[in-house]
Amino acid sequence: MKILIRTGEKKDWEVVGSIKPKAEIELQNLLIESPSLIPVDEIREDISSFLIAVDEFGLPGSGNTDVLAFNSEGDIAIVECKLAANPESKRKVVGQILEYGAHLWEMDYETLNERIKKKKGKSLSQLIEDAIGKESAKAGEKGEATAEEPDTREWNEENFRSRVEEQLKTGSFLLIIVVDEINEELKKIVRYVNECGKPTFSFHALEMNRFQSANVEILVPYLYGAPTKPLPTSRRKPWTEKEFIDVLTESVPDIVGIVTNLYEWAKSTAKGVGGKVVFGTGIETGSFTFHFIRDGETFSVFSVLTNGRLILNYGWLSNKVSQETMEGFHKRLQEIPTFKQIPSDFSKWASIRIADAFKDSENIGRFEQVVIWLGNEIQASMRP
Repeated sequence: MKILIRTGEKKDWEVVGSIKPKAEIELQNLLIESPSLIPVDEIREDISSFLIAVDEFGLPGSGNTDVLAFNSEGDIAIVECKLAANPESKRKVVGQILEYGAHLWEMDYETLNERIKKKKGKSLSQLIEDAIGKESAKAGEKGEATAEEPDTREWNEENFRSRVEEQLKTGSFLLIIVVDEINEELKKIVRYVNECGKPTFSFHALEMNRFQSANVEILVPYLYGAPTKPLPTSRRKPWTEKEFIDVLTESVPDIVGIVTNLYEWAKSTAKGVGGKVVFGTGIETGSFTFHFIRDGETFSVFSVLTNGRLILNYGWLSNKVSQETMEGFHKRLQEIPTFKQIPSDFSKWASIRIADAFKDSENIGRFEQVVIWLGNEIQASMRP
């Protein structure tokens, strides 16, 4: 590929010199610094740019992925970088990236989150929130809207986690081999996988051509394996109240009354304290989540699922409230007889069957009182 430029009043075009990377780490660093370089809009409809990238993510039984990238919606890309001079850029790398996908497939969210937290010092949701904040600040400095994609304006932690869990469960990752120069054999393999099979995952090669003239550096990414039309989104819109109740009635009819009462209480309480109730976007399982809001920050407390389970969102709460508040919340929950077995691991999401948790009707009121106690503690923590 030849790039020509001209500047100012010059009439002649100048050939820009090509920059050939000396090591694969150079390609890797480009994507770690700017994961948005991956042209996702050429792959799927309604998909936002990748915001964070984790380098050398270890997969037990396999190895380390060069890059594991996430966007604010919960889409996941596995990226492997190879130089054209490396013979592995032909066949071996294809098997390698498929192996990484197979080992990431069916990993649970807690394991993924814990490994990212150990490597980056923050949870996955915290990293995404930080990245959204940076993008918003950049847009503000330029006098632009907060972002082009609505998810960066109204990001929802529960929907994000639900989407990541769905990706891990189905294995519908974006598998991308990044090269400085693609060869015909890799082109053919990518084309064959995408056109002759119907895999859940998406398979592509990304050629990264770099050029430099004086102090100006030019990067020309080109995606191979993009469909003729971007693939339709594999997400769904948030569940509605009617959809949620209909599925719940079909799957666990015995608890419909309990859940309906809890949902009505959550809506009423959220309205009274400035909180909110949000429906999830899970493809198979519907959910609603109750939040407190303090100074614009959301505190996810519990979720109710159409499979009949109540989730206590300790994993999110523990990142936002003090250890003392978490222990107080947990202690008060355990004073409810049916909640005694809830584990005190605040890095995880405790789960209990709704039929078991509220088999005594008075336990619903006790649970609601404990949630109100937590809300008061959250509000008190903002006072001088």
